[in-house]
Amino acid sequence: MKNVKLALALILPLGLAMPAAAQNVTVTTDNGGTMSKDRDCIRGNGASNCETTTTATTANGQSATKNRLRTTDAGGTTTTVSGQGPNGQSGSKTRKITVSN
Repeated sequence: MKNVKLALALILPLGLAMPAAAQNVTVTTDNGGTMSKDRDCIRGNGASNCETTTTATTANGQSATKNRLRTTDAGGTTTTVSGQGPNGQSGSKTRKITVSN
């Protein structure tokens, strides 16, 4: 459990790190599992698109993935989160926040 907390402590700040640059980090746990996070943002012309992919893999090869795509422009922000579990189950949800004057 201590290793998972350490891995999360290293990975979670990546979401708050410097904008507009591709970033990635992978942490290997004591039992041979891995946790990785990739982040890429493109900004320009009053809009931004940021995608974050997080993958956790056990030492036995089972993995779960979460993908978040956030698009922001003058009209608001749309966030889509999708994921796939270790047994192939999947799901997604989308949320839109609209800006009006």
